Amino acid sequence: MRLHRFLTVGAAWALITLFGCKKEPLAEYPENSSSAQVEVSEIRISTYNIHGGHGPNGEGNFQDNLTGFKSFLQNESILCFQEVEPDCWNQLKSIFSDYPYRYFLPQCSTKFGTNKQGGNAIFSKLPILSYDQQLIQTDPGGDRWERKAQYIRVFVGNDHQYLNIFHYHNTYNWHENNSASEKAGLQKFVSFVASKDLTAGEMNVLLGDFNLSRNQADAIVPVLLFPQASSNWVDHIYTNAPVLNTGFYDTYGNSLSDHQAVWMVICNEDC
Repeated sequence: MRLHRFLTVGAAWALITLFGCKKEPLAEYPENSSSAQVEVSEIRISTYNIHGGHGPNGEGNFQDNLTGFKSFLQNESILCFQEVEPDCWNQLKSIFSDYPYRYFLPQCSTKFGTNKQGGNAIFSKLPILSYDQQLIQTDPGGDRWERKAQYIRVFVGNDHQYLNIFHYHNTYNWHENNSASEKAGLQKFVSFVASKDLTAGEMNVLLGDFNLSRNQADAIVPVLLFPQASSNWVDHIYTNAPVLNTGFYDTYGNSLSDHQAVWMVICNEDC
């Protein structure tokens, strides 16, 4: 009887440990900055999967690797990061303290018995006027990660007035069944973009780690609406804006991440 009671108490304590200690994930949302509007003639944007702040095989540490990435930058206006763990958010803000407008959206593993947390982040030198989010889908396998999209609206003035950014880290399901889950995730993300009923004449950008090749992404992203793109492996930037230049930073070759950082410069005047 005592053994039975001990096991019952032990099982109950295990459940309390499993569910009761799960902390609410950290998030940070943009503050209203409508009074700080500025006009710009060009906007440089970069998307980067930081791999938790480690190199392809675990090289380096968060501080050194993200500082190394920052040394590549060429006066970017907006940075979008994937695989940002909440415990590293304050450290990331410190490294990029010259970007005063920020948006951090956590994503959690939904696998039973786990408490893993990641997230996506946007850093901007331009004031963020409004923002939104949406849970696109949950991975069917592995750690069953939530996959959330971020949206921000930025005033840029001049010809186009506003820039709309849609940021997403897509499902990874080992490309089973001809990448069915990855394709479904990108399709749902594109539907989220379409739901915003964007105004003609504004600049719109879709970017992030889509976990699909350029050819696969081109078959889903409406390229007639977003005809300009910059890509490296599974990391992409699509836009309807005039593009001045594109490229990538060799973050993989420098052992800062298992992804390259992709960048694009878009034009906001008569190009």
